[in-house]
Amino acid sequence: MDYLSVEEARDLSGLKLVLTGGVPGPWSEAAKALFNHHQVPFHPVLQVGGQSNDALVAWTSHRNAPVAVWNDEAPRVRSMEILELAERLGSGQSLIPEDRETRIRMVGLINEMAGEQGFAWHCRVILLDAWASQNDQAGQDANPMFKEYGYDAKTVEQSISTADSFLEGLASDLHQSSEGYLVGEQFSAADLYWAYFSNLLNPMPHDVNPMPDRLRQSYELPAKRLQPYDPIVVEHRDRMFKRHLILPLSF
Repeated sequence: MDYLSVEEARDLSGLKLVLTGGVPGPWSEAAKALFNHHQVPFHPVLQVGGQSNDALVAWTSHRNAPVAVWNDEAPRVRSMEILELAERLGSGQSLIPEDRETRIRMVGLINEMAGEQGFAWHCRVILLDAWASQNDQAGQDANPMFKEYGYDAKTVEQSISTADSFLEGLASDLHQSSEGYLVGEQFSAADLYWAYFSNLLNPMPHDVNPMPDRLRQSYELPAKRLQPYDPIVVEHRDRMFKRHLILPLSF
């Protein structure tokens, strides 16, 4: 993907979508997929993972990706904010269920995947634990992720337990689904989010997910620390890409 710099993008009209470049970061990939699903064109803007991204902070007050900026509106960074923007700007099938209880469950599942203290958060803690063993304190201090995720070796086992519990619940939901979707009877944002966040558990093969080998090895680490998971959670991912999402990934 060809990225614009912050300086090139910030004064453009339309949608500016800040994405982590060169890696299939699940937050960025899911945000990008929301706008692709709704056929909303965007200017991709580069964010570099693990770096200070000073120009991005000066523009949006945020260091991380994704950040969605529509014209001169306030930056949007939360999953639901970005989803609602895609729904407002775009066309096609809504990814938000009409039924209230189903909608509430979808929002909760997305938060359990992508929110603070969610599945991906705890996978990041597991990754940081592996990186901590390879870096001295100075190396950890140089990577802002250690501070942002509140890394503490004493809490890693709790992160593992929480991630295991999430996967058990997800598998249970899928076994009870008549149509193979996480909530309701049609494709929703919960299915979209899991399709990308599942790469932190089982990265898709290189031909459709050409991530750097070193990063692939990192993404494979959480599964080595977790309990064996039900294959249905990955089968769901593959089915969503076959039915609804774009391959290969481009980042």
